[in-house]
Parts: sequence; C-alpha cells; structure tokens
Amino acid sequence: MANDRRLKRILYLFCAIYIITLGYGFYRNAQLQDNNALAMGLVACVTPLIVPCVFRLFHWRRVYEVEIANVCFVYFASLIGSCFHGYSVLGFDKVVHFASGLLFTIVAALVYMIIKKSDRFAQREDYHLFLVFINALNLAIAVCWEFYEYAMLIFFNNDCINHYTQGVHDSITDMLCAACGGILITLCFIHAKHQHHPNFISNLCHKFYRYNMKEGKNEESDALG
Repeated sequence: MANDRRLKRILYLFCAIYIITLGYGFYRNAQLQDNNALAMGLVACVTPLIVPCVFRLFHWRRVYEVEIANVCFVYFASLIGSCFHGYSVLGFDKVVHFASGLLFTIVAALVYMIIKKSDRFAQREDYHLFLVFINALNLAIAVCWEFYEYAMLIFFNNDCINHYTQGVHDSITDMLCAACGGILITLCFIHAKHQHHPNFISNLCHKFYRYNMKEGKNEESDALG
C-alpha cells in the first residue's frame, strides 16, 4: 500500500533522528562524566525495541502508525527525559504521563480486540464494557508504574517518585495526567461511533485487527466507527 510505504519512510526518518540524538547523548554525557545519564542511555537503546519485539513474538504484521508512536514516545520519555535530564524541566513529567495515557488506552483497545477476537460489538453492553476496559487497563498500567517507582525508592533509595520533595502529590498527579489522556482517547472512540465515521484512532485499531486477527463473527454488529 502507498500509505504504508509513506509511513515506513517516516518511521525510518524518526529512527534516524533517535539514533543521532542517542549518539550525541553518549558523547555529551561522557564529556560531562554523568554516569547516571550514560546508564540511562543504555536503557534508551533497549526501550524502542520493546514494541517491535512484541509484534515479532506474536507474529503480528507491522503497523507503522504504532511503531511511529512508539519511537516518538520513547524519544521523549526515555531518551530526552533520562539522558538529557528532561524530567528536571517543569511540567515535562506531566506531559509524558499524559502521552502515556493516550498510548496505553489505545493499547488497551487493541488488547480488547485480541481478547474478543473482533473489532465490532455484538451488543450495546459490549461497547460499554469496551469503554470501561480501556480506561481500567490504562489506569492499571499507570498504577503499576508508580509501584515500580516506589520500589526503586524502597530497595535502591532512588527517589524517582519524588517522595521526599512532594510526598504523594507527584504520584497522584502522574496518574491523573494518564487518566486525562485515557479520557481523551475514549472521547475519540465515542465520537467515531456516534458519528458513524472513523477517525485516526479508530482506524488504527481497525487496521491492527485487519492485519493481525481473524475476522470476527459479528460482521453486521456495531463497529468503533
């Protein structure tokens, strides 16, 4: 498909930008003798590979929109945030958590399709369950991340959860930002369904299902949009 070829070129461009920035990060942090940032640079080498590895593990066909979103998110969340101390910039952390809410709610929608083996809804109750499920899974992921940060504090005395400076404020606002991202994606799904016209988000989910899942049994039932 012509659109996939265009998206593939965009993905390779973003990957090139990521690699160049990563290389500069190693050079810069080595000059500054910032060992923590150097260590996080090694992590940034791995994080963009998680999504492609999952797709390969399950033998799923590539969906370039998903890979582009993955590279963009990891670029800021892992590379800029940790290797260039982006998290020291006021508000940067909250924007990243908001973006995580956007992405993981979409992931939750894909998980729902995998479980149900359909991108359509046999009954209205299925649609309502879908809306609850995607937000519940998004919030569960946000909570698990805060559990991870708390474990870093308890076991390694690494206060990435900002316990000593902010108490519970940082954790609560992080999860609130993720919840707001989830609500925005939910509204996109609701708008697509009620307007009977797919948007970018619903199209992405339909594309993933069409590429990688068997056709559902309820072809005449309601779809996402």
